[in-house]
Amino acid sequence: MAGRVLVFSEPFGMGHERAAQALINGMKVLEPGIQAFHTNSIQSSFPRGTRYMTALYLQAINKFPRLWHRFYENGRQNRENSSSKKLIFKLLGGAIKKAVTDCKPDAVVCTHPFPASVISRLKQQGLSVPLVGIITDYDVHAYWLDENIDMYIVGNEALIDEFESFNFKPRCVSGEGIPIDLAFGSKPDKDYSRQKLGIFTKAPVILVGGGGWGLGNLDRIVELLDSIPGDNQIVVVTGTNDLMKAKLEAKFRSAKNVKVFGLVNNMHDFMAAADVMVTKPGGLTTSEGLAMGLPMVLFDVIYGQEEWNARFLSGNEAAVKCRAIEEIPRQVIGLLENAREHRLLVERALKIGKPNSGVDAARRILQLA
Repeated sequence: MAGRVLVFSEPFGMGHERAAQALINGMKVLEPGIQAFHTNSIQSSFPRGTRYMTALYLQAINKFPRLWHRFYENGRQNRENSSSKKLIFKLLGGAIKKAVTDCKPDAVVCTHPFPASVISRLKQQGLSVPLVGIITDYDVHAYWLDENIDMYIVGNEALIDEFESFNFKPRCVSGEGIPIDLAFGSKPDKDYSRQKLGIFTKAPVILVGGGGWGLGNLDRIVELLDSIPGDNQIVVVTGTNDLMKAKLEAKFRSAKNVKVFGLVNNMHDFMAAADVMVTKPGGLTTSEGLAMGLPMVLFDVIYGQEEWNARFLSGNEAAVKCRAIEEIPRQVIGLLENAREHRLLVERALKIGKPNSGVDAARRILQLA
């Protein structure tokens, strides 16, 4: 039955936003008449300051990675976070309460723990609405733990046991996967995808990306990959990082085997065209890669959540993790030259991938609403 669902995300990485939109798209597939609303509580609370908050977050993970790692890991196992949650309620509570009051939803979904903690407190104050938390990394952080969350959706069934390590028993945990767009559920023909993107080659295609924000030393990585012997096509997607896009275009202007793209809305076509993807291990990007059965070489993890993503993927032998970017060419060559290793990585990725996660997660939520 059609109803009203309110979905909250936050601007700390594009993955939270993309997961929210993929979930809404999945709901509309199942219930065309559903009214699904997507909002960002930080944007609503601080319309003029969101850009600066995002910039501060980027500075933290880029300039002070080990400090960020310490901050993340200290909080990861620490359930004594009531003070910080009180602060988040003071900062975001007004905007979130208004959004809930205006929408009158049958269910609230959060892809980030900040709005989830605020909705939890509102439930303590009398709000009656099912609350769903979608964890968009392959890890469970203590900040997510909350007795007022009615259902958790995690990236894989194997993560369900992680809640027990906190001595926390959630009401319901489901392993439908991190919601990704349905486009990643059906892999188009490789040659067709290449022609669609203007990549006219039968040579191996190496896809390079740094997530939606284009993070990492992409210029250095492309330089290393360009030194690989043979006729390889390198395709780089820099996302919103216009400075990196301009830098790459200037540096490889005369290189016919290097193509540079900025922010794209058809990443599934790029993945379908590629033989290997070199990427940072963001939760959404790697979930999309797994669903497409694309061998992945992981680099430059963001200390914290992406380190755990890399551990999960490499632990399941579904991706190759590099300790330093100088290792990337060797790992890529190994996959391109060893058909058996390439095939095994494809099979392992498909085994744990969740190509229908957007619809499957939507179905569970609609059952709860």
